[in-house]
Amino acid sequence: MLWINLQKAESLRSAFPTLKIKEYKNATTVEIEKEKILDLLKYLKENSEYSFKMFIDFTVVDYPLHNPRFQAVYILYSPEYNERIIVKTWTDETLPSIVPLWKGAKWAEREAYDMFGIKFEGHENLVRMFLWETYPYYPLRKDFPKEGIKDTYLPSLNERDNIPSHDYDPYHTAIPTLEDLEITERKRIEKKNQIVLNWGPLHPGTHGTIWFLFDLEGETIKNCDIILGQLHRGIEKLAEDLTYTQIIPYTDRMDYISALCSNIAYVNAVEKLLGVEPTEKAKWIRTMMAELQRINSHLLWLGTTALDLGALTMFLYTFREREKLMDIIEGIAGIRLNSSYLRIGGVRYDLPEGAIDVIKHFVKDFPSRIKDYEDLLTKNRIWIKRNKDVGVVSKEDVYQYGLTGIMARSAGVPYDIRYIQPTDAYSEVDFEIPLGTVGDAYDRYLLRMEEMKQSVKIIQQCIKKLEELKDDKYLATENPYVLPTLQETYLSIEAMVKDFNLRIYGEKAPEGEIYLSGENPRGELGFYMVSKGEGRPYRLRIRSGAFYNLQIFPKLIKGRTVADAVALLGSIDPVVGETDR
Repeated sequence: MLWINLQKAESLRSAFPTLKIKEYKNATTVEIEKEKILDLLKYLKENSEYSFKMFIDFTVVDYPLHNPRFQAVYILYSPEYNERIIVKTWTDETLPSIVPLWKGAKWAEREAYDMFGIKFEGHENLVRMFLWETYPYYPLRKDFPKEGIKDTYLPSLNERDNIPSHDYDPYHTAIPTLEDLEITERKRIEKKNQIVLNWGPLHPGTHGTIWFLFDLEGETIKNCDIILGQLHRGIEKLAEDLTYTQIIPYTDRMDYISALCSNIAYVNAVEKLLGVEPTEKAKWIRTMMAELQRINSHLLWLGTTALDLGALTMFLYTFREREKLMDIIEGIAGIRLNSSYLRIGGVRYDLPEGAIDVIKHFVKDFPSRIKDYEDLLTKNRIWIKRNKDVGVVSKEDVYQYGLTGIMARSAGVPYDIRYIQPTDAYSEVDFEIPLGTVGDAYDRYLLRMEEMKQSVKIIQQCIKKLEELKDDKYLATENPYVLPTLQETYLSIEAMVKDFNLRIYGEKAPEGEIYLSGENPRGELGFYMVSKGEGRPYRLRIRSGAFYNLQIFPKLIKGRTVADAVALLGSIDPVVGETDR
């Protein structure tokens, strides 16, 4: 995948003379005044010379000393030309809504309102995205302290015995009351039919703490909205005070079902920003680990989704293989779940002795296990009945909502970051991208089964290459941005000084910005970073595939039953740690 080239961007000036164009090493951006932003975006979308018809992301960067204060950032993709573009504009506190152009901008604009206080003119229901409606602050503004706004009332020691601690915590802004939550619920959905059903936030069928509101007529869902935020931990805010290496463990805790894939997507983005080239061996290790993690993730999806629909046996079968994978990951990375195995410039550890042999045995045995799963489900009448024609997405839905991963490919759109923007060793491995024909939940089941087979194929190629690279380095410690290994730190004074400087002062990235993404099992996981030449990112934006894929749920579930909601949500497969971030 290429960014739009400078010459093609320059041709926009014939239609927009005031356009400003800036070409970074890792991105091409265009900037225009707020009054013309809608016209520019519409032109980029509809003009056949550009065809940027797929919405990818929207976010805001706060520059308190700049007038206007906020910079809005739109990221678009052209399926015809395999190009991206970043479009920018400046504002104080208002912007025109782009929901008429891309429906997927609805949640992104709500998030910008929630976190920065930007108001969007023409937005159909501009309410908070993660926080409750009565919350008075905007946490991603630079003047919002990390510890929260200190409460003005602090009771005396004698008074505290009879007051719950959270009522006087000097480092907490507020705790939502039941009244706050009722106001939030009423703002999300207007009751028009018999009953509003709360599904979640704590329900096994929601696969996490997601709060669904169903406006029901009998058992038929007439309207739906989703309240996120139960797991919101402010990773983007915390990143502003962390070095680029210190952020790695936070990426584990987003999509905790495929933590290694999240690590890899983030580290690749940082390496592009810093100009670091990982070692050849590290690239192949990363690619192999990502595919092991993808199988691991798809097995959890298959077992839990089948369990939701009544197939208990499948849950037991998939967890049998999943345990083998978790043991492999633990043996290599040191921890089963949140391993923080990646490092800028490579990986934390080399492959231990015997790891390749164990992986060989797994990939030899696993295809027969996939056949067992398929024999149980693929032609099962109940499975087909529960999934066929449920949640059908079209190509236009993919472009409108920014759907990625399995959601996009089930609609026949060949959008796979491993192919269109390969990182690590993906450009050197041979694999196929399975595509759906209907776009329903059953297609998404078939695609995940085929993706596991393709992952086995990639892993086999990685094993062969890693046997050739057995004696190569796993970490590019000669690069000034890369931490030395523990052994180097103990044995060399220069390495010890380098380790100290990087850990204390951070990796002083050159001034600039980058957007780079990876193919997470839940879709495109992207990182937009702005550097001011310091050891910490000025702004880190996380583009969650699960967040945008989940956004189409209310549209797909209308006119169907609550039972269908279980099957539909399972086929989307969101992880709340990533949607909430």
